[in-house]
Amino acid sequence: MYSKTIPAMLAIITVAYLCALPHAHARSTQGYGRMDRILAALKTSPMEPSAALAVEHGTTHPLEKKQIYDTSCKGVYDRALFNDLEHVCDDCYNLYRTSYVASACRSNCYSN
Repeated sequence: MYSKTIPAMLAIITVAYLCALPHAHARSTQGYGRMDRILAALKTSPMEPSAALAVEHGTTHPLEKKQIYDTSCKGVYDRALFNDLEHVCDDCYNLYRTSYVASACRSNCYSN
């Protein structure tokens, strides 16, 4: 009797897993970074939810936006390029999980 119920249970679990698999979404570092900025803005000063969304969409003071990136980068300030490079460095860090990889990637204004 037990020999028939165990394979049946495994089949049910496998089907449930396969049905839930398309609904699983990976979380990106960009999403976590955006949430961290919103939470930090809410902790420093209590504001309306619409003001928190303004932080998310970048309508706050421009100095706060520039602090996200490496301050050693001089010259042409291309926010989209720095954002892409930042994600590449984060991916390298997530792959190797060593701190020197993250700092070496960002050193000398992403010239590595």
